[in-house]
Amino acid sequence: MLFSGDRQSAANAEIERGLRESFGDPIDREVDFFTEFLDESAFAGEAYEQTVTTYLRDKYVQRKPEVIVAGGWPALDYLLRQRAVLFPDVPLVHVAVSRGAIATAQPLPAHVVGVPVDDDFGGTIRQALQWHPAARRLVVVTGAGTGDRRQAADTRATIARLDLHLPVEYLSGLPGDDLARRLRQLGADTVVFTPGYEQDGDGRTFRIRESATLIAEASRAPVYAPYSALIGTGIVGGLMPSWLEMGRQAARAVDGLLDGMLPEALDLPASVPVHLQVDWRQARKWGLPADTLPADAIVHFRAPTFWERYRDQALFLSGVGVLLAMLITALLLEWRLRRRTVTALAESERRMNLAARAARLSMWIWDVGRERIWPLADLRQYVGQSKETPVRFDRVLDTVHPADREGVDQAVRRAVAQDVEVDVEYRVLEPGGGVRWIAARGRAEAGSDHRMTGVALDITARKEAELQAEKDRAALTHMTRVSMMGQMSASIAHQLNQPLAAILGNAEAARKILRHAQPDLAEVRAICEDIISEDRRAAEIIRRLGALFKHGEMHFAPLGLNELVTETLELVRTELTRRHVSTATELAPWLPLVEGGRVQLQQVLLNLILNAADAMNEVDVCRRRLTIRTECDDTHVRVHVIDRGTGIDARDIRHVFDPFWSTKTGGTGMGLAICKSIITAHRGTLSAGNNIEGGATFVVTWPLRQSG
Repeated sequence: MLFSGDRQSAANAEIERGLRESFGDPIDREVDFFTEFLDESAFAGEAYEQTVTTYLRDKYVQRKPEVIVAGGWPALDYLLRQRAVLFPDVPLVHVAVSRGAIATAQPLPAHVVGVPVDDDFGGTIRQALQWHPAARRLVVVTGAGTGDRRQAADTRATIARLDLHLPVEYLSGLPGDDLARRLRQLGADTVVFTPGYEQDGDGRTFRIRESATLIAEASRAPVYAPYSALIGTGIVGGLMPSWLEMGRQAARAVDGLLDGMLPEALDLPASVPVHLQVDWRQARKWGLPADTLPADAIVHFRAPTFWERYRDQALFLSGVGVLLAMLITALLLEWRLRRRTVTALAESERRMNLAARAARLSMWIWDVGRERIWPLADLRQYVGQSKETPVRFDRVLDTVHPADREGVDQAVRRAVAQDVEVDVEYRVLEPGGGVRWIAARGRAEAGSDHRMTGVALDITARKEAELQAEKDRAALTHMTRVSMMGQMSASIAHQLNQPLAAILGNAEAARKILRHAQPDLAEVRAICEDIISEDRRAAEIIRRLGALFKHGEMHFAPLGLNELVTETLELVRTELTRRHVSTATELAPWLPLVEGGRVQLQQVLLNLILNAADAMNEVDVCRRRLTIRTECDDTHVRVHVIDRGTGIDARDIRHVFDPFWSTKTGGTGMGLAICKSIITAHRGTLSAGNNIEGGATFVVTWPLRQSG
């Protein structure tokens, strides 16, 4: 690697670091790097160049390099002039060389490759003026050296192309003290641009970072520069190619050449990418708002936040704290659980004893061979026997309700014949005419084939509660259905208003025709037909509504789901239109009949459809689409109600069918719970899930109706 400058150059150091780091983990070879410096800013002339050539040739004559990297235009220019003397056949990779400099040497030899640099002087100046919109003057600082004069010319040409609408002052080749004095006189309405310089007007030489530091320290205005090596000298920043990235791109070219690729076969980018780089300290100093920095800007020297500085420690301490809290919580929960378990066991034992006494749980013994039973005390009062006298089995059967008598007899006979457990529930007739429910359970005694023992429990209170709960559920279902129809009152009124309005219009038309001297009887007959048709239509609407309002037991009968879906959609069509909900049906042809209660299943569909419409209240009108699909496979029939609303929160989806649980304002939380109970009574299932494209789907599933 032969660099144009000296060993202290920050740019050279960054390029070398990028190149070496790219070979940090060798896979199939080791690469030896040797670095040389021309020190062209301090030394020049034909004699010096001859001395360097002799040194390099003699040093590497026994260890000829496989690839040479030229860092900067002076190094590339030198190697192109001396390649016949040095290493004429060795591939050459140039780095940190501008496209303009390469153009002066065209055409390059075939074995010379590299990625040119497009220094964005104009972009840096535009960015500086954008950040300082109040600026009234641009000051450009360049040096007096040969390279400095070349950069000054390039800068003037670039600014001329920018067509700036403010005066530009060029401070070129000034002595150091004069330059510092001029910069100290600048005001806040000025922006300074400099590429740095290597020599001032007094003939003193500088490294480029040294000159940039002197300019930034003296200036009373913000200073911008186009080279990343100048970040940290006091400049604000600029659009800069990365020296580190230049080294990495050179490493990719070197790697390909060491693999034996021809230079012209290397896949290299057209130029080194340019990034906006900013010194955070200078940005704060000159009042640049943080929100004006682009997201992809490279920000240097930003003071780390507390989180950035102590992230690992904070996460570790937080983790320890969470673990300790979890451990303490677990111990407290375990201690509480143990206390609750002990308390619950004691309470359970007390309740079991109380329940056994309250339920009058009793034993019975049956001598199968002699058809005699020693029953519980309550049964004795029914059969009129004393405590010591056994009861014949037929006398016990006489106390059983006639509707249950045959079932009890068969269950007991089967248990005796097959030696299995008997478990029956039946009603007994009290002497005063009342009825009580008894649950009896027992089986043959161990080692005996003619004695059975068991228990009998009075379950009258439970049976009465179950019957009352069934009545209450039926009443609640009817009340929910009536409430739902109340919500649809506007829609119902609209449906009835249409045929009534048509009837009224036809009747008035007929009256006018009949007033004519020669009325058109054909037209009157047509009007009468229309009146009859609209009257039947209104009657059909009232019939459907009456069926929904009717309170009664569920009557199962074969019914067609497609017809039920169509009829239900017709019932709510006006309500859906009012809510701007469009509907679509995907009804499977030749769908088998299902066994069910028509009114109850229509209530389920109505509830699911209105819930779907509610779920789409918050979405755009164009997305409000309700789809009802029916389908059938070998075992089940299904109805899908699909909406495109907001969907169901993942945390709530397991609660949607819970009683009294609702996400609606003012909702009772009973609609879906009742729907699920109705479907369960039909031996079906009701499930819910979210759609991938948004919204939710409720699926009702029935087993196929058994024929015969």
